[in-house]
Amino acid sequence: MKAVKVDVNNVADFIAYCRKCAAEQDESNVPEDDYLPREDEPAYLLLESNGDVIGAAAIMLHREYVEAKKARFRIFHCINKSYNNYKALLDEILNQSNGVDFVYCFITEGKSDVRTIWEKLGFTVWRYSWVLERGVHKINRFEFPEGCSVKTLAEGKDERAWCDVNNEAFANMLGHTHLRPEKITEWMKQDSYIAGGMKMLWHNDKPIGTIALIKETVNDESVIFIEGLSILNAYQGRGLGRNLLRYGIDFAKNYGVNKVMLSVNAENESAAKLYFDEGFKKHEIYICYHKTVNQKN
Repeated sequence: MKAVKVDVNNVADFIAYCRKCAAEQDESNVPEDDYLPREDEPAYLLLESNGDVIGAAAIMLHREYVEAKKARFRIFHCINKSYNNYKALLDEILNQSNGVDFVYCFITEGKSDVRTIWEKLGFTVWRYSWVLERGVHKINRFEFPEGCSVKTLAEGKDERAWCDVNNEAFANMLGHTHLRPEKITEWMKQDSYIAGGMKMLWHNDKPIGTIALIKETVNDESVIFIEGLSILNAYQGRGLGRNLLRYGIDFAKNYGVNKVMLSVNAENESAAKLYFDEGFKKHEIYICYHKTVNQKN
């Protein structure tokens, strides 16, 4: 058994492994077909003596993460759930994690065997996240006050405004990383992107809210996933977020899917209450584990 760095010669094996196994823990960052190795994302494969791939780990040291002194795993998974296998991958990752205070990863609540291994490796629970779902057949009426309107993000023009709204609205939220326009451009190149699916709420000429609607496949079913639902602090408490959520559900119905999904931090009680009030139910519970970086481990 040995850990080898992902490069252009074995990146196809890395992509294939992520596609096959990421859903067992966290499929939020499964690489696209055109994924290539990058310096700010160290990735490793764990190989048996016969060359079979039995594990993979990759950590995102992108600018927005490093600025916050943290880094998120894209994948941290082994087929054989053993302490030694996970440790072999973790050791390689930690040797590449200079400049951050801690690394973190998500796993579903039910994976108690892997969670036990992670805890033995020094990971502790940081926060909880809920994935919620709702059908689209019964939609509550949405209506925005005079002067407010929803518009599609104007590519090449509105990216900065989108980021400003998100960064203010989520500034105090655990796990938030500073969003920049170039990240929006990256999102638009992904397979999950829907043309016209990034919407902004305007009050006259001022951007005050955002909602992103992307396509996903969950358990072989096409769904719309709602992301980036935000309202500027000064405009909260007026029902704008509720109406923007209803707008998104209506968008999903017109797109032709039967279900919408979204995720919310468990500590964000006001947002969670809104979603439950609007008919969302829990689909999955994710636990976020984090570990303080210590190059000696």
